[in-house]
Amino acid sequence: MKKTGSFLFFLILSSFGYTQTVIVDEGLEKLGGGYNTAIRVYLPHVSFDILQDAWVDFLKDNNAKVKKSKEEVDAKNLVIGGLGGDTLTVFSKIALVDSGYQLAAVFMRDNTSVSSKNHPKESSWLIKFFKEWGVKLSNAALENKIEDQEKVIKEKNKDKRSLESNTDYLEQSNVNMKRQISDNEKRIEDNKIKIKTTISEIDSVNLVIQQIKFQQQNLK
Repeated sequence: MKKTGSFLFFLILSSFGYTQTVIVDEGLEKLGGGYNTAIRVYLPHVSFDILQDAWVDFLKDNNAKVKKSKEEVDAKNLVIGGLGGDTLTVFSKIALVDSGYQLAAVFMRDNTSVSSKNHPKESSWLIKFFKEWGVKLSNAALENKIEDQEKVIKEKNKDKRSLESNTDYLEQSNVNMKRQISDNEKRIEDNKIKIKTTISEIDSVNLVIQQIKFQQQNLK
């Protein structure tokens, strides 16, 4: 049983260890009317809705006017302090990758996408930002999962206490039953002895009756 538990624990750890790192890179993506250089961040553990909501909140917090569709999230007039005071236009999309989701965002400045080649300083800042943002968001998602599992443990412990209480009750009932069975067996033996005595007494009375009947016959 211990070996089975250890093997199961190993399998769980192995499954959690697959593609569980926040990864940020650059790559061409079909966004903004063509193929442009995008900053891409891969986030494990985070659902589509959580990632999209967090991304939209970030854009709005930085004064952007956001337009959201099923496929893309676009924003105009984005101003990020770390990138200076210029306004940016952002084209972005979220895609399922392995066991997580990847956000790809094209930051357009003067009709040119921000990239390590054309804007090394801005690109470096964005990569660092997305790494920290992605780690923070993934950690929050994991904390929520921990809370969910702790709720399961709480319910399981409640079930465990109920089962333990019922087991104690049944064990005590068995003890009481065994005691009652022992008492009943003793009473049965006593009753058997009394039955024999009663039969003997009945036989004696029957004998007396026979004697009286004999006496009645002699009266005639």
